[in-house]
Amino acid sequence: MLRRRFPIGLLAPIALVVLVIALGALQYRWVGQVSERERDQLRESLDRRARDFSDDFDREISRACQIFEPDPDLTPSAPDRFARHHDEWQRTSPFAGIVRTMYFAESARDGYTLYRYDPAQRAFEKTDWPAALAPVKTRLTAARVLPEVAGASIFTVAAPAVFTSVPALLIPQVRHETTAAPRTNTMYTANRTVDMTVTMTTERNFVVVELDKAFIASSMVPVLVQRHFPESGSDRVRVQVSAGQNDVLYSRGLAAGQTIEPKATDASAVFFGLRLEVVKGFVSTATGASSAGVADATMTAMRRKDEELRVQQKQQSKRAVAPLPIMKDRLVLTAPPLASAARSGFSMIIEQNAGPSLRPTTTGWTLALQHEAGSLDAAVAVIRRRNLFMSFGILSVLAASAGLVMVNARRSEKLAAQQMEFVATVSHELRTPLAVIRSAAQNLSAGVVHDANQAQRYGELIESEGRRLTDMVEQVLEFAGLNDVKRRVVPRPMDAVSVLRDVVASTSSLPEARGVDFDLTIDPDVPVVMSDEAAVRRALNNLIGNALKYAGHGRWVGVTASRGAGADDGFVLVSVADRGQGIAAEDLSHIFEPFYRGRRVVEQQIRGNGLGLSLVKQLLQAIGGRVSVTSAPGEGSRFTLHLPVAAGVSAEPV
Repeated sequence: MLRRRFPIGLLAPIALVVLVIALGALQYRWVGQVSERERDQLRESLDRRARDFSDDFDREISRACQIFEPDPDLTPSAPDRFARHHDEWQRTSPFAGIVRTMYFAESARDGYTLYRYDPAQRAFEKTDWPAALAPVKTRLTAARVLPEVAGASIFTVAAPAVFTSVPALLIPQVRHETTAAPRTNTMYTANRTVDMTVTMTTERNFVVVELDKAFIASSMVPVLVQRHFPESGSDRVRVQVSAGQNDVLYSRGLAAGQTIEPKATDASAVFFGLRLEVVKGFVSTATGASSAGVADATMTAMRRKDEELRVQQKQQSKRAVAPLPIMKDRLVLTAPPLASAARSGFSMIIEQNAGPSLRPTTTGWTLALQHEAGSLDAAVAVIRRRNLFMSFGILSVLAASAGLVMVNARRSEKLAAQQMEFVATVSHELRTPLAVIRSAAQNLSAGVVHDANQAQRYGELIESEGRRLTDMVEQVLEFAGLNDVKRRVVPRPMDAVSVLRDVVASTSSLPEARGVDFDLTIDPDVPVVMSDEAAVRRALNNLIGNALKYAGHGRWVGVTASRGAGADDGFVLVSVADRGQGIAAEDLSHIFEPFYRGRRVVEQQIRGNGLGLSLVKQLLQAIGGRVSVTSAPGEGSRFTLHLPVAAGVSAEPV
């Protein structure tokens, strides 16, 4: 048994398919990694913009603290410099409307006396404490109680405080005066000592700036949101600004009643606080001429203390211990008696929980961000699916191309085999009539034939074999597009009945038609068709020739012409039938393919080249018709030409 060789031409397509599969696996992994990186970048971008939003907001609040810092000599009866501060705020602030009302809280023996600033009169007016400022009043009262330290004087450098629940700013009025040189004090319990000289005391007066919450929510926040989170772009986000758990001040991209749950946020930031440089500025103002070194040392110590506490917090969190609170609320300065001031400075202690503080208990307002897709994971999943669709779409095109290459390779092999078979068949078909013609011609030239009837039979034989050769050459030329099929087919009104009668009459007189019964049936109402006469003649000749060839022992050919109905309405149906062996079911769908010949036909060595039915199909398509076939093994076959009716033309031949 011979072993079939693997076709070398299939190696390249198979290698291409394997390459596409490998690229698909690598692409899937790469898209996943890119998606994770893109998610991280989006999260970093949201975090950074949230911090920028918080910084911009806090910077404006801090500017208000700086501008409205009360001068050391400010009193309710001398408001001129405060009025200039107010004018400066109105002139320079892009959000001047956030300041609603300003007050001056003057320390008294029984508490604080409140004075309201009137911008129109540029003066302070005594007033009662509003209910809205109750948290501020409570905090001021509590801050008046200071701890006692044996052998030392306690001075509290109070930084401005923010009350987000009001909202309001509490700005201390700090006065300083020169004292005798202090002596060295070693009261410091931390691991680091900062020695400095302070010549200051503090007063217990404050400026209270009540902020306009409605203006902040309606004007300031939308501007900052649009600045840092524009609605255009591919990373649009939903924004929510809250002053408390159930106090939503502003939202964008959310439906009515919808909120962003804390666990569903992609990024968040706490804002509405004072920036560190503002606290530095207040310490500097309080210390007067020698403020630069004191302030820098103070802030350096505070930063170091914060860093130490953060390190401790991280270490304890790893050991599952509750984290230490990071406190920067209060600077407690211990000063020596004035008599020893000329010999040394003093030590500064930055303590945790050093007693009452002016800082509010609230932690600020909250900015919550959520991607419009619902979450960053969902947004990245959409992008990942899109990238996968695009990538696998390209790979699918490559795979389809590889598949088409393989299919075309197989079809090319099959077509090459059919062409070789066609060449062999045509060679055989040409050789047979040529041999007959040469044999008859040799007998005639050799004088073997003396009888006139015998000579006539030789002549008819030569004519029929020559006609076979002519038909065969015509079919080959038509299929190759070198003869009749090459010219443009122009459908015209035509009497199909007369053409059918003429073709049947010419065919029935052929020698191969001897002994065959022709049954011609034509309906009386067959209309004129729109077709090409030469094309119809060629198609009918092919069909009737095949019927004669495959009629077998039936020796009967039926030809009918009728007007179509139902699905065939608008066509004239011309059928050619025989009672031969029929067509096998596996061959029925291929008989109109060029060079195709059924297995049974090849086995029985019935002459033919496999082009006749293919030409019939091409001719019918050229004139706007079609050809159909019905067949059953052992019962014969019926081929039907569907010729389009010529609308509006009478039944008379044209």
